[in-house]
Amino acid sequence: MNGHSTSERQQPLIVGAGPAGIRAAQALVAAGLRPLVVDEAPACGGQIYRQRLVPDGRSTSDLYGSEAAKAEALHRDFAALGGKLDYWPQALLWNVSYGRADIVVEGTSRQVAYDGLLLATGATDRVLPIPGWTLPGVFTLGGAQIALKSQGCAIGSRIVFLGSGPLLYLVAWQYMKAGAKVMAVLDTAPFSAKFNLLRGLPLFPGIVLRGMRMTVELKLGGIALHYGVGDVRIEGKNTAEAIAWYQDGMEHRLACDGIGYGLALRSETQAADLAGCRFSFNQRDRAALPERDAAGRTSVPGVYIGGDGAGIAGADAAERAGERAALALLQDRGLPHDAARATALEAELA
Repeated sequence: MNGHSTSERQQPLIVGAGPAGIRAAQALVAAGLRPLVVDEAPACGGQIYRQRLVPDGRSTSDLYGSEAAKAEALHRDFAALGGKLDYWPQALLWNVSYGRADIVVEGTSRQVAYDGLLLATGATDRVLPIPGWTLPGVFTLGGAQIALKSQGCAIGSRIVFLGSGPLLYLVAWQYMKAGAKVMAVLDTAPFSAKFNLLRGLPLFPGIVLRGMRMTVELKLGGIALHYGVGDVRIEGKNTAEAIAWYQDGMEHRLACDGIGYGLALRSETQAADLAGCRFSFNQRDRAALPERDAAGRTSVPGVYIGGDGAGIAGADAAERAGERAALALLQDRGLPHDAARATALEAELA
Protein backbone atom coordinates (compact mmCIF):
# COMPACT_ATOMS: atom_id res chain seq x y z
CA MET A 1 0.00 0.00 0.00
CA ASN A 2 1.24 3.45 -0.89
CA GLY A 3 0.04 6.71 0.54
CA HIS A 4 0.40 9.16 3.38
CA SER A 5 -1.25 9.15 6.79
CA THR A 6 -0.93 11.35 9.85
CA SER A 7 -0.90 10.36 13.52
CA GLU A 8 -1.86 13.06 16.03
CA ARG A 9 -1.23 10.97 19.15
CA GLN A 10 1.95 12.36 20.65
CA GLN A 11 4.46 10.08 22.33
CA PRO A 12 8.24 10.00 22.69
CA LEU A 13 9.89 8.91 19.45
CA ILE A 14 13.06 6.83 19.56
CA VAL A 15 14.94 6.46 16.29
CA GLY A 16 17.07 3.32 16.39
CA ALA A 17 16.66 -0.04 18.12
CA GLY A 18 20.29 -0.80 18.90
CA PRO A 19 21.95 -0.70 22.34
CA ALA A 20 21.18 3.00 22.94
CA GLY A 21 17.61 2.84 21.65
CA ILE A 22 16.73 -0.28 23.64
CA ARG A 23 18.00 1.12 26.94
CA ALA A 24 16.24 4.41 26.25
CA ALA A 25 12.99 2.58 25.60
CA GLN A 26 13.37 0.63 28.84
CA ALA A 27 13.81 3.81 30.85
CA LEU A 28 10.79 5.52 29.29
CA VAL A 29 8.55 2.48 29.70
CA ALA A 30 9.65 2.14 33.33
CA ALA A 31 8.48 5.74 33.84
CA GLY A 32 5.04 4.90 32.48
CA LEU A 33 5.43 6.31 28.98
CA ARG A 34 4.68 4.47 25.76
CA PRO A 35 7.41 5.37 23.25
CA LEU A 36 7.38 4.70 19.55
CA VAL A 37 10.58 2.97 18.42
CA VAL A 38 11.42 3.01 14.71
CA ASP A 39 14.35 1.23 13.12
CA GLU A 40 15.51 0.42 9.60
CA ALA A 41 16.43 -3.18 10.46
CA PRO A 42 13.89 -6.03 10.53
CA ALA A 43 14.72 -6.84 14.17
CA CYS A 44 16.21 -5.04 17.16
CA GLY A 45 19.87 -5.16 18.16
CA GLY A 46 21.52 -2.58 15.96
CA GLN A 47 24.43 -3.35 13.72
CA ILE A 48 26.60 -4.85 16.44
CA TYR A 49 23.91 -7.22 17.75
CA ARG A 50 22.04 -7.73 14.49
CA GLN A 51 19.77 -10.76 14.53
CA ARG A 52 19.39 -13.54 11.99
CA LEU A 53 16.42 -13.36 9.66
CA VAL A 54 15.97 -17.14 9.79
CA PRO A 55 17.51 -19.83 12.03
CA ASP A 56 20.64 -21.24 10.42
CA GLY A 57 22.12 -23.49 13.08
CA ARG A 58 24.66 -20.98 14.36
CA SER A 59 24.80 -20.31 18.08
CA THR A 60 24.83 -16.83 19.57
CA SER A 61 28.50 -17.40 20.38
CA ASP A 62 29.15 -18.00 16.68
CA LEU A 63 27.38 -14.75 15.83
CA TYR A 64 28.57 -12.43 18.58
CA GLY A 65 31.65 -14.08 20.08
CA SER A 66 32.45 -12.88 23.57
CA GLU A 67 29.58 -10.39 23.36
CA ALA A 68 26.93 -13.11 23.05
CA ALA A 69 25.57 -12.62 26.57
CA LYS A 70 25.18 -8.88 26.01
CA ALA A 71 23.41 -9.45 22.70
CA GLU A 72 21.02 -11.97 24.22
CA ALA A 73 20.28 -9.64 27.14
CA LEU A 74 19.42 -6.73 24.85
CA HIS A 75 17.22 -8.84 22.59
CA ARG A 76 15.47 -10.35 25.60
CA ASP A 77 14.96 -7.01 27.36
CA PHE A 78 13.46 -5.40 24.26
CA ALA A 79 11.13 -8.35 23.71
CA ALA A 80 10.00 -8.09 27.34
CA LEU A 81 8.74 -4.56 26.70
CA GLY A 82 6.15 -6.15 24.43
CA GLY A 83 2.88 -4.25 24.36
CA LYS A 84 4.28 -1.40 26.45
CA LEU A 85 5.65 0.39 23.40
CA ASP A 86 5.02 0.73 19.68
CA TYR A 87 7.69 -0.72 17.42
CA TRP A 88 8.07 -0.13 13.70
CA PRO A 89 10.85 -2.26 12.20
CA GLN A 90 12.01 -1.74 8.62
CA ALA A 91 10.95 1.90 8.91
CA LEU A 92 12.74 4.83 7.31
CA LEU A 93 12.78 8.28 8.90
CA TRP A 94 13.09 10.80 6.08
CA ASN A 95 12.07 14.13 7.56
CA VAL A 96 11.86 15.90 10.92
CA SER A 97 10.16 19.28 11.22
CA TYR A 98 8.37 21.24 13.95
CA GLY A 99 7.66 18.33 16.28
CA ARG A 100 6.67 15.95 13.52
CA ALA A 101 8.53 13.12 11.85
CA ASP A 102 7.84 11.61 8.44
CA ILE A 103 8.45 7.87 8.40
CA VAL A 104 8.00 5.30 5.65
CA VAL A 105 6.74 1.99 7.03
CA GLU A 106 5.15 -0.87 5.09
CA GLY A 107 5.13 1.22 1.93
CA THR A 108 3.24 4.10 3.52
CA SER A 109 4.60 7.49 4.51
CA ARG A 110 3.26 8.31 7.94
CA GLN A 111 3.62 11.60 9.77
CA VAL A 112 4.03 11.24 13.52
CA ALA A 113 3.63 14.04 16.05
CA TYR A 114 6.08 13.33 18.84
CA ASP A 115 6.63 14.67 22.34
CA GLY A 116 10.38 14.27 22.70
CA LEU A 117 12.73 12.91 20.03
CA LEU A 118 15.56 10.60 21.06
CA LEU A 119 18.07 9.79 18.33
CA ALA A 120 19.91 6.50 18.70
CA THR A 121 21.06 6.21 15.11
CA GLY A 122 24.46 4.63 15.78
CA ALA A 123 27.32 4.55 13.32
CA THR A 124 28.04 3.53 9.76
CA ASP A 125 31.10 2.77 7.66
CA ARG A 126 33.53 5.49 6.69
CA VAL A 127 34.47 4.76 3.07
CA LEU A 128 36.66 6.71 0.65
CA PRO A 129 36.85 6.02 -3.10
CA ILE A 130 39.61 3.76 -4.38
CA PRO A 131 40.03 2.29 -7.88
CA GLY A 132 37.53 -0.52 -8.39
CA TRP A 133 35.51 0.14 -5.26
CA THR A 134 32.18 0.02 -7.12
CA LEU A 135 32.77 -3.41 -8.67
CA PRO A 136 30.34 -6.18 -7.72
CA GLY A 137 31.86 -8.22 -4.92
CA VAL A 138 33.03 -5.17 -2.96
CA PHE A 139 31.11 -4.53 0.26
CA THR A 140 31.50 -2.18 3.16
CA LEU A 141 32.58 -3.92 6.35
CA GLY A 142 29.11 -3.30 7.73
CA GLY A 143 27.52 -4.79 4.62
CA ALA A 144 29.75 -7.85 4.88
CA GLN A 145 28.74 -8.22 8.51
CA ILE A 146 25.03 -7.97 7.67
CA ALA A 147 25.38 -10.67 5.01
CA LEU A 148 26.99 -13.00 7.53
CA LYS A 149 24.76 -12.26 10.53
CA SER A 150 21.37 -11.86 8.88
CA GLN A 151 21.58 -14.05 5.79
CA GLY A 152 24.20 -16.50 7.01
CA CYS A 153 26.23 -16.17 3.81
CA ALA A 154 29.73 -15.00 2.95
CA ILE A 155 30.48 -12.25 0.43
CA GLY A 156 32.75 -14.50 -1.61
CA SER A 157 34.72 -17.73 -1.73
CA ARG A 158 38.11 -15.98 -1.39
CA ILE A 159 37.74 -12.91 0.80
CA VAL A 160 40.03 -10.01 1.64
CA PHE A 161 39.26 -7.39 4.28
CA LEU A 162 40.67 -3.90 3.76
CA GLY A 163 40.68 -0.74 5.85
CA SER A 164 41.39 0.26 9.42
CA GLY A 165 39.87 0.30 12.88
CA PRO A 166 38.49 -2.37 15.22
CA LEU A 167 35.63 -3.36 12.90
CA LEU A 168 38.14 -4.53 10.29
CA TYR A 169 39.45 -7.24 12.59
CA LEU A 170 36.08 -8.04 14.12
CA VAL A 171 34.44 -8.81 10.77
CA ALA A 172 37.46 -10.78 9.56
CA TRP A 173 37.39 -12.79 12.80
CA GLN A 174 33.64 -13.42 12.46
CA TYR A 175 34.10 -14.68 8.91
CA MET A 176 36.95 -16.94 9.98
CA LYS A 177 34.83 -18.36 12.80
CA ALA A 178 31.98 -18.97 10.35
CA GLY A 179 34.28 -21.08 8.18
CA ALA A 180 34.69 -18.63 5.30
CA LYS A 181 37.98 -18.53 3.42
CA VAL A 182 39.63 -15.29 4.48
CA MET A 183 42.75 -14.70 2.40
CA ALA A 184 44.16 -11.63 4.15
CA VAL A 185 43.51 -8.54 6.24
CA LEU A 186 44.98 -5.36 4.74
CA ASP A 187 45.32 -2.61 7.33
CA THR A 188 46.00 0.89 6.02
CA ALA A 189 47.40 1.88 9.42
CA PRO A 190 51.04 1.06 10.24
CA PHE A 191 51.83 -1.67 12.73
CA SER A 192 53.12 0.99 15.13
CA ALA A 193 49.53 2.23 15.49
CA LYS A 194 48.74 -0.97 17.38
CA PHE A 195 50.80 0.26 20.28
CA ASN A 196 48.37 3.14 20.70
CA LEU A 197 45.80 0.57 21.77
CA LEU A 198 47.82 -0.14 24.88
CA ARG A 199 47.11 3.39 26.06
CA GLY A 200 43.47 2.44 26.37
CA LEU A 201 44.16 -0.70 28.38
CA PRO A 202 43.62 0.90 31.82
CA LEU A 203 40.35 2.55 30.74
CA PHE A 204 38.92 -0.15 28.47
CA PRO A 205 40.68 -3.40 29.37
CA GLY A 206 37.92 -5.65 28.04
CA ILE A 207 37.74 -3.96 24.64
CA VAL A 208 41.51 -3.80 24.16
CA LEU A 209 42.07 -7.39 25.23
CA ARG A 210 39.27 -8.66 22.95
CA GLY A 211 40.87 -6.86 20.03
CA MET A 212 44.26 -8.35 20.82
CA ARG A 213 42.76 -11.82 21.15
CA MET A 214 41.01 -11.58 17.78
CA THR A 215 44.23 -10.46 16.11
CA VAL A 216 46.11 -13.41 17.60
CA GLU A 217 43.39 -15.85 16.56
CA LEU A 218 43.42 -14.52 13.00
CA LYS A 219 47.17 -15.04 12.88
CA LEU A 220 46.89 -18.54 14.32
CA GLY A 221 44.18 -19.26 11.77
CA GLY A 222 46.71 -18.75 8.99
CA ILE A 223 45.31 -15.43 7.80
CA ALA A 224 47.91 -12.99 6.51
CA LEU A 225 47.87 -9.61 8.28
CA HIS A 226 49.45 -6.75 6.32
CA TYR A 227 50.01 -3.33 7.91
CA GLY A 228 50.69 0.06 6.37
CA VAL A 229 49.25 -0.81 2.97
CA GLY A 230 48.72 1.96 0.44
CA ASP A 231 47.86 2.72 -3.19
CA VAL A 232 45.22 0.02 -3.08
CA ARG A 233 43.26 -0.85 -6.18
CA ILE A 234 40.63 -3.48 -6.85
CA GLU A 235 40.94 -5.22 -10.19
CA GLY A 236 38.34 -6.89 -12.35
CA LYS A 237 36.29 -6.39 -15.48
CA ASN A 238 32.71 -7.14 -14.44
CA THR A 239 33.33 -8.15 -10.85
CA ALA A 240 36.11 -8.06 -8.28
CA GLU A 241 38.84 -10.50 -9.28
CA ALA A 242 41.91 -9.33 -7.36
CA ILE A 243 43.26 -6.66 -5.05
CA ALA A 244 46.65 -4.97 -5.42
CA TRP A 245 48.54 -2.76 -2.98
CA TYR A 246 51.93 -1.34 -2.10
CA GLN A 247 53.68 -2.13 1.15
CA ASP A 248 57.22 -1.14 2.10
CA GLY A 249 57.83 0.00 -1.47
CA MET A 250 56.80 -3.31 -3.02
CA GLU A 251 53.67 -4.12 -5.00
CA HIS A 252 51.54 -7.07 -3.96
CA ARG A 253 48.56 -8.71 -5.61
CA LEU A 254 46.08 -11.28 -4.35
CA ALA A 255 43.29 -13.02 -6.26
CA CYS A 256 39.91 -12.74 -4.54
CA ASP A 257 36.22 -12.45 -5.34
CA GLY A 258 34.92 -10.78 -2.19
CA ILE A 259 36.24 -7.64 -0.48
CA GLY A 260 35.07 -6.02 2.75
CA TYR A 261 36.18 -2.39 2.95
CA GLY A 262 35.90 0.31 5.59
CA LEU A 263 38.06 3.01 7.18
CA ALA A 264 36.78 2.82 10.76
CA LEU A 265 33.32 4.11 11.66
CA ARG A 266 31.58 7.45 11.47
CA SER A 267 28.53 8.67 13.35
CA GLU A 268 25.21 8.48 11.53
CA THR A 269 24.12 12.10 11.84
CA GLN A 270 21.50 12.62 9.14
CA ALA A 271 18.55 12.53 11.55
CA ALA A 272 20.24 15.06 13.84
CA ASP A 273 20.80 17.30 10.84
CA LEU A 274 17.15 16.99 9.81
CA ALA A 275 16.12 17.91 13.36
CA GLY A 276 18.14 21.13 13.12
CA CYS A 277 20.74 20.25 15.75
CA ARG A 278 23.85 22.43 15.93
CA PHE A 279 27.05 20.72 14.77
CA SER A 280 30.72 21.35 15.54
CA PHE A 281 33.92 19.70 14.37
CA ASN A 282 35.22 16.91 16.59
CA GLN A 283 38.97 16.47 16.30
CA ARG A 284 39.04 12.94 17.70
CA ASP A 285 36.42 11.59 15.32
CA ARG A 286 37.54 13.91 12.51
CA ALA A 287 33.94 14.77 11.73
CA ALA A 288 31.27 17.37 12.26
CA LEU A 289 29.08 15.99 15.04
CA PRO A 290 25.87 17.16 16.69
CA GLU A 291 26.53 18.97 19.93
CA ARG A 292 25.09 17.48 23.12
CA ASP A 293 25.56 17.97 26.82
CA ALA A 294 26.55 15.25 29.29
CA ALA A 295 22.93 14.16 29.55
CA GLY A 296 22.37 13.86 25.79
CA ARG A 297 20.48 17.11 25.22
CA THR A 298 21.11 18.73 21.84
CA SER A 299 20.85 22.39 20.88
CA VAL A 300 17.19 21.80 19.94
CA PRO A 301 14.82 21.64 22.93
CA GLY A 302 13.16 18.24 23.16
CA VAL A 303 15.73 16.49 20.94
CA TYR A 304 18.21 14.10 22.56
CA ILE A 305 21.03 11.89 21.33
CA GLY A 306 22.35 8.67 22.82
CA GLY A 307 25.10 6.42 21.53
CA ASP A 308 27.46 6.52 18.58
CA GLY A 309 25.33 9.02 16.66
CA ALA A 310 27.25 11.87 18.32
CA GLY A 311 30.69 10.28 18.60
CA ILE A 312 32.04 6.76 18.40
CA ALA A 313 32.30 5.18 21.85
CA GLY A 314 31.10 1.60 21.40
CA ALA A 315 28.11 -0.51 22.38
CA ASP A 316 28.62 -0.50 26.15
CA ALA A 317 28.79 3.29 26.25
CA ALA A 318 25.79 3.47 23.91
CA GLU A 319 23.65 1.55 26.38
CA ARG A 320 24.50 4.02 29.13
CA ALA A 321 24.10 7.06 26.89
CA GLY A 322 20.70 5.90 25.66
CA GLU A 323 19.44 5.45 29.20
CA ARG A 324 20.91 8.80 30.27
CA ALA A 325 19.24 10.62 27.39
CA ALA A 326 15.91 9.05 28.30
CA LEU A 327 16.29 10.24 31.89
CA ALA A 328 16.98 13.75 30.58
CA LEU A 329 13.78 13.58 28.53
CA LEU A 330 11.83 12.59 31.64
CA GLN A 331 13.40 15.38 33.68
CA ASP A 332 12.64 18.00 31.04
CA ARG A 333 9.00 16.90 30.95
CA GLY A 334 8.75 17.23 34.71
CA LEU A 335 8.27 13.50 35.20
CA PRO A 336 9.76 11.38 38.01
CA HIS A 337 13.25 10.15 37.18
CA ASP A 338 16.15 8.58 39.03
CA ALA A 339 18.54 11.50 39.56
CA ALA A 340 21.13 9.32 41.31
CA ARG A 341 21.13 6.91 38.38
CA ALA A 342 21.53 9.83 35.97
CA THR A 343 24.55 11.10 37.89
CA ALA A 344 26.11 7.63 37.96
CA LEU A 345 25.62 7.20 34.21
CA GLU A 346 27.27 10.54 33.50
CA ALA A 347 30.24 9.53 35.63
CA GLU A 348 30.58 6.25 33.73
CA LEU A 349 30.41 8.06 30.40
CA ALA A 350 32.88 10.81 31.32
